[in-house]
Amino acid sequence: MGNTDSTVVAPEPILRAALHVLYVASYTTRNWTLNDEVSRKQINDLWEAIHEIPDLLCRWRDDAEDELLNYLACYDETWSGPSLRGIYDQVR
Repeated sequence: MGNTDSTVVAPEPILRAALHVLYVASYTTRNWTLNDEVSRKQINDLWEAIHEIPDLLCRWRDDAEDELLNYLACYDETWSGPSLRGIYDQVR
């Protein structure tokens, strides 16, 4: 039998940019664990913004990039860095 999975993955430029955002968020969070001056709230907000991205990239639809950008904007509106939308736009 053939594969009946109709899951659509994000287009390559979007996939590349979103994965880079996840990469930066991961190493930034790791580095923040060594810095007592970064609040748990900021770390939580960062992961709140990015935790849906892997699933979204694997269930791509016409309005998915808008949803992804909304997640990034929610973080960027509250915190000065890292600029998730800036990271995304730089690679996209």
